[in-house]
Amino acid sequence: MRAALEVVALRNAAPKLTSAHLARIELALIEADNAETIQEFDVANRTFHHALVAPCAMPRLLACLDGLQLANSRMVFAMARNVGWRPRSNQDHRLILQALRSRNLDQACSLLTRHIQTIELLALPTP
Repeated sequence: MRAALEVVALRNAAPKLTSAHLARIELALIEADNAETIQEFDVANRTFHHALVAPCAMPRLLACLDGLQLANSRMVFAMARNVGWRPRSNQDHRLILQALRSRNLDQACSLLTRHIQTIELLALPTP
C-alpha cells in the first residue's frame, strides 16, 4: 500500500520539484548516510521520503503516507532489535534522487517501488 501511494504522490510532486526541494531531499540522504544510530537514521529516512512527496500538496495523501511511514519505522526498529543495525549508505535513495534530477520520473517511480517493496520483504518472517 505504501509503495502504491508514495508513487502516486511522487508522480504528482515531481512536476513541482524545485532545486530547493531537491536540495532538501539530498540533505536528508546525506543525513541518513551519516547516521550513527538507528534513531538518527529513522529521522533522516522519514525526512527523505516526506521530502520526495511533499510538493504534491495533497494533505490527506501525505497524512496517510506519514502513518504508513511510521509503521515502516516500527518495522525497522523491530528488525534492528532482532538482527542489529549498522550505519550504511543508502544507494536506493541516491538512485531515486539521481533519476529525479535527470527528470526521469518513470525510473524514479520504479526505483521507489522496488525500494519500498524490498524493505517490506526483508521484514517478513522467514519460515
